[in-house]
Amino acid sequence: MKTLSKEFRPIFYLITAMALTIWVLAVFQIKWNRTILVGLLIFGILAIISESMPVALPKGGYVTVSYAVFISAGVLFPLGVSLSVVALGGLLVFGKVVAGEPIFKRIFNASQFVLSLALSYSIIGFTRGRVFQLDLYWITIYFAVALIYMITNMSIVTIALGTMQRKSPWSIWVSNIKWAVPNFMALAPLGLLMALIYNNYGPAGLLLLFVPLLLSRHAFQLYVDMRENYLNTVEALVQALEAKDTYTSGHSARVGKLAVAIAEGLEMSEDKIEFLKYAAVLHDVGKIGVSESILNKEGKLMDPEWKIIRSHPVMGQTIIKNIKFLFDIGQIVRHHHERYDGNGYPDRISREEIPLEARIIAVADTYDAITSNRSYRQSKTHEEAVKELKRVAGSQLDPELVEVFCKVVTSEFTSQMSNTGPMPIASSY
Repeated sequence: MKTLSKEFRPIFYLITAMALTIWVLAVFQIKWNRTILVGLLIFGILAIISESMPVALPKGGYVTVSYAVFISAGVLFPLGVSLSVVALGGLLVFGKVVAGEPIFKRIFNASQFVLSLALSYSIIGFTRGRVFQLDLYWITIYFAVALIYMITNMSIVTIALGTMQRKSPWSIWVSNIKWAVPNFMALAPLGLLMALIYNNYGPAGLLLLFVPLLLSRHAFQLYVDMRENYLNTVEALVQALEAKDTYTSGHSARVGKLAVAIAEGLEMSEDKIEFLKYAAVLHDVGKIGVSESILNKEGKLMDPEWKIIRSHPVMGQTIIKNIKFLFDIGQIVRHHHERYDGNGYPDRISREEIPLEARIIAVADTYDAITSNRSYRQSKTHEEAVKELKRVAGSQLDPELVEVFCKVVTSEFTSQMSNTGPMPIASSY
């Protein structure tokens, strides 16, 4: 428990205490018999297996096919049994998913499972003793339980992640709901089918259904993995560039982190920040088409060489537009060297004509260029760089974005940034 952060500790103890109280009260109300014990054993095993095969979400947390198992148990058994099933699923996880993880994470997951199901279980009170079966009444009850569970579960997790990561829980919730909804749409009907089969045919039929449940998990994993493939493509392009330009090694990753810091200071949506990350990391990809002798030349560049250098935003747009999932960021890459006063390149547009993301990248790019060693000069300090940014605010750079930059980017931030690895497009807790 020593690894619990100071900010997260109150939430952890509150959620755990509430869950333990509800679980104990529910268990003592059960009239135990052989049928209930068999159900607890079967659904408990399925929950443990399911929780041991998670799919990570982009902003932290994860989803599993245990969602279907939990909701099925919720409509089939008394509350004490179903809460015991979800507690087992949260606590007895095995495999690489828990390797090296602190025990408090398992306890918290089990607790929030218990609270989520307990809240959704209140809907079942409207059944007034009716036996679970396939009719409109029970289907409505089932999906109401499933929906309340999903919303409660996501809300508790995002509050915890927001506290630990010191980010807005709402922004995390909004980002992850897009990934959770496909999971809900795939698993909720399977959970209903699971409950019906178990109710009518017993454990044997249920075990046969677990195979398509795992296939559903695999399909969702592929859906999430596409995002990782996008990242791999981006990283490959950046590595190709930095292999040519020895003076800008790590530049793209640093600009990405700085741009994200500005975007978060502007309270941009998670979708737009995600969009900006790709553009920032790839803003100089057009330099792949520039000769190494020009990129690494020591001393002043000749006019023809400057002309070639200044063609890299257009080259970058050309490269990106041929990659379907990156097509929309082409305009940002094209305009990241435009000036606020209209004297930039390649199109000499000004002010709000320049895409906001391009203006953000321009600030981040300028700062990193000033604080990095180049073939023609030595790097400057954070304070000197900030002074220079303020000097060119309103002419070269958007003055409002420079102001935001100065608020959110400190010398401590840049020091920490230099000690971290490449900027992750996706993260998970």
